[in-house]
Amino acid sequence: MTQPPVDPAVTGLTGWTAAGAVDEVEIDGVMVIPLKPPVAVFRLDDGFFATDDTCTHALSSLAEGYIEDGTVECEFHFARFDIRSGKALTPPAVTPLVTYPVAVRDGIVYVDLRDRVGCPIEQLSGKE
Repeated sequence: MTQPPVDPAVTGLTGWTAAGAVDEVEIDGVMVIPLKPPVAVFRLDDGFFATDDTCTHALSSLAEGYIEDGTVECEFHFARFDIRSGKALTPPAVTPLVTYPVAVRDGIVYVDLRDRVGCPIEQLSGKE
């Protein structure tokens, strides 16, 4: 995915990360910001929501999971998370996903990752 240029004077989002164009992802779809660890940007019928892409139970990409009714299901062990809040809804996951503020300006989706410290799976496994 090509990262669009960020013009802080135009967007008012100094320091935010451009995830991609709004039209790159369908409703109930997802795009991934290729960071370490990656960030998933989900598009639901009421907007865009960003979470860590790594399941908090096991090292699995949630972008590869099943999205339905505002939730994402991990493809490995079927843990479900609320995309809007990050809340873990079903075992085996008990730790919520970290969520991030999202804004859309001029057809580009931006995510505020300025205060990001890593995802819980890295903290729990001592990889930070």
